Amino acid sequence: MRILVTGGTGFIGSHTVRALLGAGHDVKLLVRNEEKARKLWADAPEVLEDLVVGKITSGPATVDALRECDGLVHTAAPVALAVSRAEARQVARDNLRSVRLLIDRALEDGLQRIVHLSTTALFDTTGLEVADETTPIVKGGDTYALSKTAPEKHLRELQAQGAPLSIVYPPGVIGPDDPGLSEAMRGIQQMMQASVMITSSGFQTVDVRDLAALHVALIERTPPQPGRYIATGRFLPWEEYAELLDRAAGIRLPRARIPGRAVRFFGRLGDRLRPFVDLDPALSREATRLATQWVAFDASRAERELGVKFRDPIETLMDTVRWLAAEGHIDKERALRFTHPGRGRQ
Repeated sequence: MRILVTGGTGFIGSHTVRALLGAGHDVKLLVRNEEKARKLWADAPEVLEDLVVGKITSGPATVDALRECDGLVHTAAPVALAVSRAEARQVARDNLRSVRLLIDRALEDGLQRIVHLSTTALFDTTGLEVADETTPIVKGGDTYALSKTAPEKHLRELQAQGAPLSIVYPPGVIGPDDPGLSEAMRGIQQMMQASVMITSSGFQTVDVRDLAALHVALIERTPPQPGRYIATGRFLPWEEYAELLDRAAGIRLPRARIPGRAVRFFGRLGDRLRPFVDLDPALSREATRLATQWVAFDASRAERELGVKFRDPIETLMDTVRWLAAEGHIDKERALRFTHPGRGRQ
C-alpha cells in the first residue's frame, strides 16, 4: 500500500516511516521543510521521489499529498505547551483546520485506512486509579489538552458515522534516533544532567519504535474499522523510574525529593513568570500536574486486538541513554556503561 505520513521529519513520524518501509509499504510525505526532509531521508531516496512540500492547513497541499494514496498516518500537529489559553485556542483552531482539510478529504477520496495521533493528556483522570480508552475527555483542561479537544471531538463524530479512522493516545515518547529533541527526550536529558525528581505518583512513557509498530498494525488491519487505542508502557513510580535510569546510565544519579504540592506550586509560579522570563515548559502548571498526579493508563486493548507488545522500560531507557550519549546530548561520563566498558556501577 501507499501511505501518506504527515510529520515525517519528526520523532514519531520518522520512526513510523521506517516501520512502514520495513513492512513493505510505499511512503509519501507531506512536509513543511524540504531541506530538513532531504537531509533526514538521504538514505531512503524512494521517500524523496514523491515529496509534497506544504502546510497541513493548506488545502492545495493536502490534495496533492493524498493523490494516489491508500492510507494516511497523521502525526503532525502544533504543540501548545506552557502557552496562554488564547494561544492554545489558536493552536486548537489550527489543529481542527488541519484535521478537516486532511482527514475529511481523505475520507472523501475513499481512503479506508486512517490513523490519527492524539495524546493521553486529553483524558479526564480525576479520581481514577487506572484510565483507558473509555475514560471521558476533559472539559476545558490545561492548555495542551485544550489545543487537542476540538479536533478530538470532530474525529469521534466521524468514527460514530463509521469512518475507518483509528486514534492513538501515547504519553511521553522516548527512544533512539530523535531528529530534534522532543519534550520527553529533553526530560531524560535534564535528569541525566542534573537529578531525578522523586515526587508523588509516577509516569509512563512509550518507546517510539513500539508506537510506530502500532501505527503499522492499524494500517494493515483487515477489515479497516474505527478504533481508539492507548499506547503506553508500564507505569513506574518515580523511585522505580530513577532506579531504572540508574541501570540504563550505569551510574547512580542524584535524587531531588520534592512533595507533589510543592512541585505544583512552582509550576503555577512558572506560568506567572513566563511572560517576563524564558522558562522551560516543564516548569508549568500543566507539566507539574501531570508529573505529580499521573494516573496509570491501561494499554491492554492495543496488545490484545493488534498484537503489539510494549517493550520493557529498561530496554527503552538503555537505548535512549546510549543514543543521547552517542549524539552528544548528554555528557558521555553520564553514560559510563556504554562509553567506558567496565566502569559503570550497578
